[in-house]
Amino acid sequence: MKKIGICLITIGITILGFYFIYNNAINKRNNENVEDYINDTSIVNEVETEETINEEKETSNTQNSNNIAYTAVLEIPKINLKRGVVDSTENFKSINYAISVDKNSNYPNEKGNFILYAHSGNSYISYFRKLNQVDINDEVYVYYNGVKYHYIIENKYDIEKTGKAKVINLKDNRYITLITCNQDRKGYQIVVEGKLIDSTTY
Repeated sequence: MKKIGICLITIGITILGFYFIYNNAINKRNNENVEDYINDTSIVNEVETEETINEEKETSNTQNSNNIAYTAVLEIPKINLKRGVVDSTENFKSINYAISVDKNSNYPNEKGNFILYAHSGNSYISYFRKLNQVDINDEVYVYYNGVKYHYIIENKYDIEKTGKAKVINLKDNRYITLITCNQDRKGYQIVVEGKLIDSTTY
């Protein structure tokens, strides 16, 4: 019986080891892709020729052909999060691969609401697992098309999980809304809302 117990413990430790190795590999690849997006979309130097820029874009597209094509990058320093975001479509469930952009969103360069979803929990795709730690006045950044957008969190609350969150969609300013399931309150989602206060080129 002792040998069987030792065997089971060894198998369990081996499985956990493989899980952490796999998880680290996925995280490393995602981090590299995020930095590639930021570098590839930075404002180019005016002295560069159009030919040089086109060559760089072709090289970048070739290198990233097997990776997810991020449309922007979300950064929340409070929870040490810096991840790419992807548009959600009927044919591509982006929430299973990255932080997902709601199809009704306006990107940060337009007035309106930039709405993002991600899983919480313990899996490697649970990018919003620490969203409950984000508080009023915390900072959030979005990198999009060579511009870094700076938001300040103004509101945080729970809503019932009905499949669709009711979020602000005002046209007189620019907002960000982050949504995930509340692991501490079954049947509810956490909603975190912020307002744009500044933007700079990078």
